[in-house]
Amino acid sequence: MGEMRKHTQQVVIDGLLFVSMLALIGTGIVLEFILPPGSRQQSAVWLTRHEWGSVHFWIAVFFTLIVTIHLCLHLKWIITSYFKKKN
Repeated sequence: MGEMRKHTQQVVIDGLLFVSMLALIGTGIVLEFILPPGSRQQSAVWLTRHEWGSVHFWIAVFFTLIVTIHLCLHLKWIITSYFKKKN
């Protein structure tokens, strides 16, 4: 398969970050407004509040993993920007 070009790799990572952030926002809206705390046996799109909470959690885990990969790919830039000498 070969190694992915750096730009393509960054586009894929950024796309995954964008989609997972939208999913986090969407599940957060469901948890806060559609199935607020105390909504006992209600469900939305065949999932209960507890199940939506699990989906939200695993999306957050995935998002954290992708952010970590993103930061590792940009580590050189982060280090050079942080330790840049000021004149």
